[in-house]
Amino acid sequence: MDEIVIVGSGASGVAAALALADRGIRPIVVDVGFTPSHADPIDENFYDYRTRNDSFPLMLGDRFQGLSNMRGDYDVPVKLTAPHNEFVTRDARALSPLAESDFCAIQSFARGGLANAWGAGLYRFTRADLDGFPLRIEDLDPYFNRLTDEIGITGCDDDLTPYFGSSAGLIDPLAMSRNITDLYQRYQRTGSHSGIAIGRARVAALTREHDGRPPFQHNSLEFFQENRAIYSPRYTLDRLEAEGRVEVRSGVLVESFHEKDGKVTLRARRVDGGESITVRADRLLLAAGAINTTKIVLASNADHESSLPLLENPAFQFPLVMPRALGRRLDRDAFGLVQLNLVWDSEVHDARLQGSIMEITAPARAEFFSAFPFSGRANISLIRHMLPGMIVMQLFLPGESQPPASFQLDRNGTVKIVGQPNTLDIGDLQPLIRFLRRLGAVTSPRLIVRVPMGHAVHYAGTLPMQASPQRYQCYPDGRLCGYDNVFVADSAAFSRLPAKNMSFAMMANAMRVADIAASGGRSR
Repeated sequence: MDEIVIVGSGASGVAAALALADRGIRPIVVDVGFTPSHADPIDENFYDYRTRNDSFPLMLGDRFQGLSNMRGDYDVPVKLTAPHNEFVTRDARALSPLAESDFCAIQSFARGGLANAWGAGLYRFTRADLDGFPLRIEDLDPYFNRLTDEIGITGCDDDLTPYFGSSAGLIDPLAMSRNITDLYQRYQRTGSHSGIAIGRARVAALTREHDGRPPFQHNSLEFFQENRAIYSPRYTLDRLEAEGRVEVRSGVLVESFHEKDGKVTLRARRVDGGESITVRADRLLLAAGAINTTKIVLASNADHESSLPLLENPAFQFPLVMPRALGRRLDRDAFGLVQLNLVWDSEVHDARLQGSIMEITAPARAEFFSAFPFSGRANISLIRHMLPGMIVMQLFLPGESQPPASFQLDRNGTVKIVGQPNTLDIGDLQPLIRFLRRLGAVTSPRLIVRVPMGHAVHYAGTLPMQASPQRYQCYPDGRLCGYDNVFVADSAAFSRLPAKNMSFAMMANAMRVADIAASGGRSR
């Protein structure tokens, strides 16, 4: 049987491994594979726990990791500041140095990748989302179905079904917080307007036992400890390895590959000690994340001149005030990730935008301290009284809303990313602001924040699939142009980046590419 090697154990790498295991093929997964330290779980609501325990280690850590964004260290999205999630980005800058301008990329060398700390929203691509791809929706649908069964995804049929695709296999949605229930009920009374629709999020968080994992407990701890009700690809990889259906080689950093006589040889080194090693394969699937997959490809060609496009979703962050809720008691049982989604067919942007509406009761209060412009004592008072009446929406635009960043590999092994600041016009959001106000959610253009480029953590398009690819592009089957047995199985191969979270489509496409690689089929 041919040997198939997968580089990377994140969402796309694990999905590819699952597809091969389903076919009775035992792939080799090679990755650095950092894992979390397992503290004793807290089995009660955080707000009860902290009345009897010191919550400092849980929230801030022994080195004040939870305050990293306030200290001006390497700035990361909020969930990655939690001490428990330190393993997700461990040694990333040392293992893959970056030199960035107007871009702030987040990398992971953990087992399970960045999905260990993702927002858990999983949305099928539709025919419209695949505009510009050399794919049909029928190519991905069987894999969406398989992943829905594997993961356990909550959701339902509602106004967003036309945008999110089939609801087959979804389980009952999570309970909503009081603020978000109020907003959604107002929407249901008024209906969609001006091309804007709202519906329940599709989330990889269980409401019933699934595959040995428990249902979600509303304990306000999802930011601060592992919760197996929220899926991580690591769980699938752990199971496949325990069943002997996949071989995992951890502690290995792949640096380049060489193809000769139908065989692929990987050049790598051990993270501990730096020993050089080689791994041989009949077929290679690159799934190290768009940044590191592209770095490996350029290094394999000793190319320090080419500049490749790196796509990312520009985003806005909306603080939304619910005036009727100001001053009331904090909702202690709110799910801290996305609860509702909003889709806006915006005429002014000539594009479809997607928003994630979430509670802010789970993140540490320190994340909001610097957002208020008053004295420390006054800011603390405002946080106490205003946060119970606030929610947040992250609004994503398609990747083509701004020119792509450029991606280049320096001779010293540093990846150079030159982007552009997020300069999109907040004034163009006025129709959406007025719509939300009618639903009782108030904001102001002065409060809306342009998310730094890179912080959406949707990186794609460096090695895009094309019907007739050229160098550093892929065939529709995922095969890298110029190679017979090297496939790109992650978002580096995406042809474009719609405003929708790409994780589910990335996993489904990885399964498709793995099936093609296993069968030796081609679509040239």
